[in-house]
Amino acid sequence: KVYRATLSLGKSTDTYDASGKILEEKEVGQISKAQVIDVYGVLNHVLLAKHFKTLMMYIGKDVQVIDQVTGQKRSACLADESHCAIIISYSGQTREMVEVAEIYHKRNIPFISITCMAENSISRLANATLYLSSREMLHIKIGDFASTTSLKYLFDVL
Repeated sequence: KVYRATLSLGKSTDTYDASGKILEEKEVGQISKAQVIDVYGVLNHVLLAKHFKTLMMYIGKDVQVIDQVTGQKRSACLADESHCAIIISYSGQTREMVEVAEIYHKRNIPFISITCMAENSISRLANATLYLSSREMLHIKIGDFASTTSLKYLFDVL
């Protein structure tokens, strides 16, 4: 299943699938069944992932944020069936994130991709995909505000 979080007039809207339901248990089940959740990303995505880790700690979930690019492939190779991953790449084409996704896919370890709405290498390999808002307005210099807000919202939903 594929889900999308959008940004409208500065507010996040609910994340719905095509039938209008909020994320279903079978998708989120990957996270609830996993003993360890590995989160991969770069730059500002790592800061939001660390906040997600802190919140998940309160409900007893072990979240590992792998933020050192040099250790991401090694960490993916060490993951086993007790793990689940969340791989964040706005483009879905970030070389290091694609390599991590390929490792998880080849080892049949479930992962959720969080990417832009266009089809991409990471979302094709993922067990589930959550989409970031693609309504960036770089021409008015607010940078990646929309995708950052969308990512924070998706972490809150998860």
